[in-house]
Amino acid sequence: NELTGMVTELSAEAKSAENLKNQLAETKAQLEKLNVNELYGLVKVNGEAKAYKIGELNKMPPVIANDFIGDTPIIVSWCPLCGTLTAYDRRVDENTLTFKVEGARKIPGTEIENLHFRDEQTNSVWAQGPGLAVEGTEKGTELKSYPVQLFNEDVIAKMGIQVWKP
Repeated sequence: NELTGMVTELSAEAKSAENLKNQLAETKAQLEKLNVNELYGLVKVNGEAKAYKIGELNKMPPVIANDFIGDTPIIVSWCPLCGTLTAYDRRVDENTLTFKVEGARKIPGTEIENLHFRDEQTNSVWAQGPGLAVEGTEKGTELKSYPVQLFNEDVIAKMGIQVWKP
């Protein structure tokens, strides 16, 4: 009787493990079909929103969106090295900065390779992932971050969201 109970319990665990294995395989197959360049990052600022297609930013060299959402100047960028899509307010001390690609570097104090950009106004260099100035007069300054939500084109179209064009 005790042996039968143990066999039944082990059989249930094996079946549960097999179900989990099948779910993981299905998730993996779906992720492999997903092309990140077809996704859109949705950024909302003060009740207004705009979408940024990763494929428009993920070029060689990378493209940076120096843009506005409503009256708010923002920068949206994709780092092909670490796979991050970020959005920041471009204002520092009441000045609106304009950014250009600086290239790939390690974030100081880490082993993380990340896209860096330089602003035209202060000539400071900024790490894309943390939105932090790593050299120049603004060194140590952090840009205000905005959350980015990922959606596919169908959802963006259904929501009627404006899409950024380079």
